[in-house]
Amino acid sequence: MEQKKSTQKRNQLLSAALDVFSLYGFNGASLDEIAQIAEMHKSNIFYYYENKEALYVEVLTTVLQKWLAPLQTLEADLEPAEAITNYLMQKIEVSRTQPKASRLFALEVIQGAPHILDILKGPLKKLVKRKAKVISNWQEQGKISKDIDPEILILNIWAVTQNYADFATQIEMVTGKTLRNRSMNQRVIQHTVHMMLYGVLPRN
Repeated sequence: MEQKKSTQKRNQLLSAALDVFSLYGFNGASLDEIAQIAEMHKSNIFYYYENKEALYVEVLTTVLQKWLAPLQTLEADLEPAEAITNYLMQKIEVSRTQPKASRLFALEVIQGAPHILDILKGPLKKLVKRKAKVISNWQEQGKISKDIDPEILILNIWAVTQNYADFATQIEMVTGKTLRNRSMNQRVIQHTVHMMLYGVLPRN
């Protein structure tokens, strides 16, 4: 029972930390505000984490794991149209349901990723290389245009799908809607899938 309660408290703390860090970044975030939102005393934070940076890195690492999970679904034995469609839909769903996580990651990267640089240069880079190889295999089979750069395609997918979380305010001002709107969410999925698979010029 005590372990369950401790886990709940820790999750509550991570959720509050995500709220604050995604708004202010690492430097602007206050442990006092995080503690207030988590409904715990500031001193309790240090029961779980050594300092503010340790808490921040934990939140970022958790975010990164969720953010990269959909990429694992790209496998060579799948048909590219189905695999890429599913990947795009999963990424858009992450932007819809976890926009704070996406914005926190964007803030960190914009600042040069000082807290997760080793992850980006290590596990993240290796994963992208591995999945780029899957796309290369599809190219060799004639299932994807040879003009496509596999690594850039993955980066493009990230840019397009995360845009709906990172720049939700801009999108709402232009269209009057965000991904929280069901029709807008469907509109985004249909457009993004078509654009990524077929481009913008009419097909013969």
